[in-house]
Amino acid sequence: MVLDITDRLGIRTGRHVAPAGLAAIVLGAALFVLPPHSTLAAIALALAGGAAFALGTARRANGRWWALVAGLISAALLFAALTVAGRGLALRAFGQAETCTVTDRVMIETGARYHHYGFVHTLACGSGTLTIRTDPGDRVPVGTAVLILTSDLIEPDFADRHSLLLEVPAVLGSIALTAVLVRRSVRSAN
Repeated sequence: MVLDITDRLGIRTGRHVAPAGLAAIVLGAALFVLPPHSTLAAIALALAGGAAFALGTARRANGRWWALVAGLISAALLFAALTVAGRGLALRAFGQAETCTVTDRVMIETGARYHHYGFVHTLACGSGTLTIRTDPGDRVPVGTAVLILTSDLIEPDFADRHSLLLEVPAVLGSIALTAVLVRRSVRSAN
């Protein structure tokens, strides 16, 4: 089955749009992780990059529907792995671990329209006072000593939220899935 939209695209489009889509996904993940932490710009870049990557791989695969669906799924998994697991890997690679004590925990409402609660933890560390925002499942009692990952560029976070045993395979797996998809779409084009 040949998709009409990929028929209108030229072969060069498949060669240029798919890598440009991957670059947009990586740039969106970097915007999400690094300052200025622009979530809207990161998601917009990821959506545009995912669509471009999916259309490019579908075009390279001679318009097969599986390539379009696989491209969308692969792009979403790549962005998710780079933002969630990539943040933890960046903190572990470029940050330092520090033991801190939770001095205060305040429950805040984070949703204006729908009730959703989060927590702001205030921590006393050797380097000064830090604040960390978490979801309801990540609340730490006051007085608890915790290991914190800090960096000059990335916001600090609890070290136990970032397991290398989960994050490394997530990033490598999403990159491998994307590489397999690109290779398969190029092979089916020949």
